[in-house]
Amino acid sequence: MIFRSPYPDVAIPEVSLTRFVLERAAELGKQPALIEGPTGRVISYANLAEAIKRAAAGLAQPVSRRAKYSESTARTCLSMQSPSMPSLRWAE
Repeated sequence: MIFRSPYPDVAIPEVSLTRFVLERAAELGKQPALIEGPTGRVISYANLAEAIKRAAAGLAQPVSRRAKYSESTARTCLSMQSPSMPSLRWAE
């Protein structure tokens, strides 16, 4: 069954989701981009943009160099992808 909103349709731009979200990241800077409900952890637009750039740079590396991929980048990206998984913890 299809449910329709009582509000008008939203125009979806012809750009990638990353480009759309980060288009104004520098302008929005320290404003919250993501807020994890259970813990209240906040990731600003500036931090989100930086984490995405670092993750993309790491993934663009040749496979032999990906092993040196920053652990902090991996932690940031994983926590952004799975904020609702409190059982997921890094070994210290």
